[in-house]
Amino acid sequence: MTTRIARALIALVLLGSFALFVWPTRWRYDHLTIDTYTYPVRIDRLTGDADVLLPADGWTPIEDVTDQSPDGSDQPQLRHS
Repeated sequence: MTTRIARALIALVLLGSFALFVWPTRWRYDHLTIDTYTYPVRIDRLTGDADVLLPADGWTPIEDVTDQSPDGSDQPQLRHS
């Protein structure tokens, strides 16, 4: 009986250690290239939501970003609805 509890406790400690040290972040990072510019993208591992880091706006949901800017620049802009 105590061997069974000890094995379960060891398994729980190993699983907890894996969750704490091997997979420590909620986000997976990638990049998005538009023309000659590269922007960091973070993807939530739990929900799959993606955000892009825009220089003027910070982390912005990817759905709110467009590459068509009214001023003619190559920089991605927030989509105004």
